Amino acid sequence: MSSHPSGNRDLRMNRRNTVMGLVAFSTVGCAAGDDFVPPTMDLSDSFLKRGSGPARTNDAKWWLAFNDPIINQVVELGLQQNLDVRRIAARIEQSQGILDGAGFPISGNARVAESKINSGGGDPTTQTGFVRAEATWKIDLFGRLRREREAAFARLEAAYADLDIWRLLFVDEVVSAYIDLRYTQELLRIQMRVLESREETLEATIKLSGEGKATDLEIAQARSLVLTTRANIPETRVLFIRMMNRIIALVGATEIPGREKFDARAPQPVAKTHVVSTGVPADLLRNRPDIVRAEQRLAEAVGLLGVAEADLYPNLVLTGNVNLNVSGSEILPGAGFLRLGFDVPLFDLPVRKAKIETAKGLVNERQAEWEKEVVLAVEEVRNAMFALDQHQKAARAAKEAVGASNKVLEIARKRFADGSVSFLQVLDAERSFLSTENAYALDVRNQAIDFVDLNVALGGSFGRG
Repeated sequence: MSSHPSGNRDLRMNRRNTVMGLVAFSTVGCAAGDDFVPPTMDLSDSFLKRGSGPARTNDAKWWLAFNDPIINQVVELGLQQNLDVRRIAARIEQSQGILDGAGFPISGNARVAESKINSGGGDPTTQTGFVRAEATWKIDLFGRLRREREAAFARLEAAYADLDIWRLLFVDEVVSAYIDLRYTQELLRIQMRVLESREETLEATIKLSGEGKATDLEIAQARSLVLTTRANIPETRVLFIRMMNRIIALVGATEIPGREKFDARAPQPVAKTHVVSTGVPADLLRNRPDIVRAEQRLAEAVGLLGVAEADLYPNLVLTGNVNLNVSGSEILPGAGFLRLGFDVPLFDLPVRKAKIETAKGLVNERQAEWEKEVVLAVEEVRNAMFALDQHQKAARAAKEAVGASNKVLEIARKRFADGSVSFLQVLDAERSFLSTENAYALDVRNQAIDFVDLNVALGGSFGRG
């Protein structure tokens, strides 16, 4: 009897040594498929004119360059509340759960049964039963589980990149909407000033008519211009309110604290171009979240190809169970077994080979997707750089034109008041002033939008690289 416990210990030690040996063997086993190597593309620096571009900044919050507290408020609030950002963040939680379960080699279950026996004579009831634990361990000889986990990890990284894309899109939309809001407000200011000028012209025309220096036709024309200008103002106000509500919706709220700040007149956001940087091509690949996502999707495809190739080889499967008998307060060891088997792909080998070809096709497809993202990124950077440069020049010229047309209008109105110039000359001066003011406001708006577009094209520092 004394040898029985020792025999059980020897059996348990043998089982333990067998399992540990198989685990050790599985860790040094070769992995089917290739390890993922990040793709590269030869990018020329020719589109990045060094010395002529703005200086480098490492500040991820590039919108701070506008030095506008309202922009800062809506961006920071929206990054927390935007509904699309929250939706993608929830998707990441799902991907994390998939990763946690990927590549896990053990599956099993447990069963518990019990019964109660009363021996009679008032003795307490005796509780008996058993516990059975079963487990199956797949020995990863050819790296299938490793490739599964690599693919799951790449899928998670792609989800993070997707979140960065939505964050960048949100910042792009909300800052652009705010730029358009202030642009619309500037148009409203111009319309009000032109209305004031035309009302003064109408009064002067009526006065000159009494002196016989203006005709009824000129009075009618002046009045028509006043009424037309007044009629255009409400539509501009509607556009202003729409832009305000658009910003609130983008933030993911029904209201924003301090909304009255939107109504208060403020200057158009000015692009601080001295803090923009085109960086270098390597930065472009690292910073663009869409390129990062495409790279991780390619990594996932490479991992799945490894899984398919590993399926061509046999698997070692270790199966075992342990039974424990329970009687009252005692737990006694029962029967158990440990079995080692092989899972050999014999009858479905053509199907498994077909899966490899499918997986290879997916790798090629994802590679092409990555290259396309890089090409489009370079195009967007080039376009944004050129547009910013041209609109800077246009804004400088338009600003000078505004000053000149304003002076012409002042002179024309004074000369018209004393009857030395005609009504048509005043009308031309007003039209020229309106045109140059609108053009300047548009150029300032475009310059700010170009600043946003360039930062977005460069990845907006939302990349995870």
